[in-house]
Amino acid sequence: MTRETTISEYLIQSLQKAGVDHIFGIPGDYVIKFFSELENSSIETVGTCSEQGAAFAADAYSRVHGIGALCVTYCVGGLNTVNAVAGAYAEKAPLIVISGAPGVCERNTDYLLHHSVKDLDSQLNIFKEVTVAQCVLDDPESAPYEIDRVIAACLKHKRPVYIEFPRDMINSKCLTPPPKTEIISSKNNEIFNEALKEAVEMIKAAKKPVILAGVEIRRYHVENEFLKLLENTGFPYVTNILGKSVVCESHPQFLGVYMGKMGDPEVIKYIEESDCTIILGALMTDTDTGTMQFNISKTIYASSDEFCIKHHYFKDIDLGEFIYRLAQELKLEKKEDLVIPKTANNSKVEEYIAQSETPTTIKRFFERLNSFIPEGSPIICDVGDCLFGSATLKIPQNSVYLGPAFYTSMGYAIPATLGVMIKNPELRSLVIVGDGAFQMTGPELSCFAKYNLNP
Repeated sequence: MTRETTISEYLIQSLQKAGVDHIFGIPGDYVIKFFSELENSSIETVGTCSEQGAAFAADAYSRVHGIGALCVTYCVGGLNTVNAVAGAYAEKAPLIVISGAPGVCERNTDYLLHHSVKDLDSQLNIFKEVTVAQCVLDDPESAPYEIDRVIAACLKHKRPVYIEFPRDMINSKCLTPPPKTEIISSKNNEIFNEALKEAVEMIKAAKKPVILAGVEIRRYHVENEFLKLLENTGFPYVTNILGKSVVCESHPQFLGVYMGKMGDPEVIKYIEESDCTIILGALMTDTDTGTMQFNISKTIYASSDEFCIKHHYFKDIDLGEFIYRLAQELKLEKKEDLVIPKTANNSKVEEYIAQSETPTTIKRFFERLNSFIPEGSPIICDVGDCLFGSATLKIPQNSVYLGPAFYTSMGYAIPATLGVMIKNPELRSLVIVGDGAFQMTGPELSCFAKYNLNP
């Protein structure tokens, strides 16, 4: 059954249904009416010092809570967010970008509209490069369906989407879509079973398997399935730096963070000697592997976008289902003779001893940090020496590590901390940022005072 509502009311309800409790941004004349509607809803608006700060905050909010949203004005606001939105696209952070725009009735005039660039679709065309789905809410009849379509794409692909909202459409009447009928998956079970069978056979034949876990374990909420796989197999595992802390780093099978030649020699040695590397949910980037490459004939690679076993490629393999079924198939295949070596990451953190005659180095700085990170504290890291040095931190139980380890845009950490803490202000975050990155978004510190946060 449908009912009459307004486009803004339907958009707000859709945001709430998707899990958005806070929306970051800065008002402007093209979007001020929608901000007024937000103020009258249960979604809390969070103002920042800049639109880029709002986008970084919303990105971090999405990484912790599953989805994030920001709202800005046309072009002068929206184009300020493009860099941060591009980072969310590259690192698979589900983010809803809402931008005001000139009204539909204004678009047919002969005079130039303020904030416009080349033409009125310039901002839309730019965002097509950094979002997975886009829409313009210029038709009351189709607007609710377009809202549903782009938010569904955001949740499915774990990437940003763009909604452009002409200002004269804010209070336009529309009808809610009828209830959706459940669509039966068209994925081919024969292909899935063939891929699973081939993976299981390869793993059973291996003498020294290892798992590399990536950020999609968290993005697709399959941590429990992954932990069951570890429990059933006893296999050691590593993460890359983008996937750091996807599961608790105090796990006895955890070897450390794999960073190619830049990482722990013991981790590198184990990966290189493995006869079966099982890569699950990882984006394989140069910051993770450096100049090193995996031997594809000894590799199983499973992500939301790609799936291959050795040189065989398979389509439409669901990552979560694959991990779950793999754990079931390997339940009785525990390799009792596997020896998990001691590494810097899986050894007990040694008590830090101050040495007045010893110079402070990056290595000693992170050794000091390692000795007092409280359980439950989020660790938010910016780009530079701090990013690579933080790979050695042992993230405690119930804690999360965030850092733009692939896109590596400086200026992330301070506004990201706002995004992490705004829903749970009692948290005590540890923020690691260099002087260069601080200069880019340092003013967002004022938001901590504004919202009574204490990182």
